[in-house]
Amino acid sequence: MQCSVCGAEAEDLTSGDFDGLVVRCKRCGEYEVADGALNAFLRLDYDARVAALEKAREAAAGDRPTVRADDLS
Repeated sequence: MQCSVCGAEAEDLTSGDFDGLVVRCKRCGEYEVADGALNAFLRLDYDARVAALEKAREAAAGDRPTVRADDLS
C-alpha cells in the first residue's frame, strides 16, 4: 500500500478492532486515520495532510496518533 500522507511505500496495520486505517510508513511513522475522516483526509493536498498528522501527533502525547475529522480544519 501507499502512505496516505506522503505516498511512499507503507504497511497496512489495520485490524478489525479499529474503525479506520492504520499505517506504518518509514517517512511518516505509524498513524491512524479514523473512518469518519478518511475520505476528506485523502482529498487534502500534501501540506494539509502533513499538518493534520502533526496536529494528531500533538494530541496523542506519545501514543499512536489518530487523525480525526476535527484535525482536518
